Amino acid sequence: MSSASLASVPNIGDMAPDFELPDPDMKLRKLSEFYGKKTILAFFAAAESPVCTAEMCALRDSLDQLRDLGANVVGISVDGPFANKFFVQNRHLNFPVLSDYKRDVIKKYGIIMQNLASLKDYNAAKRSVFILDENGKVIYRWVSDSPLVEPSYSEIKDVLKKAKE
Repeated sequence: MSSASLASVPNIGDMAPDFELPDPDMKLRKLSEFYGKKTILAFFAAAESPVCTAEMCALRDSLDQLRDLGANVVGISVDGPFANKFFVQNRHLNFPVLSDYKRDVIKKYGIIMQNLASLKDYNAAKRSVFILDENGKVIYRWVSDSPLVEPSYSEIKDVLKKAKE
């Protein structure tokens, strides 16, 4: 894949690129349906991998706090809806986990991690967090080049607290 075909990562103040992706029950979900509340888009590399599981479970465990701060959580991976369904059920995830199986959204967001785990041509999402305001505008972004690094959960909460003031 040439870098010319890769969009740049949305900046703070940009509108987040819209998308429509299937959830584990094959229902198509649009980003715009989450407008009206702040939305945390948490892109992760692979369902049931150790760090991705830790991240999604941390978001699950803090969901009440995040909702109190006026935010929804949406997880997105390139795993198929079937793998995500198992992941959601197995880990009792209480927020939507969407499947970017065509890898269109990670292209739109400029967050393709090439050759995951040294698997040639296996492209996944870079671990990334975007917080969107009620209208879909980016108010926070964090993108890691290492799939082994988790985001700062306290920083996410701080951004939401400040946005609530």
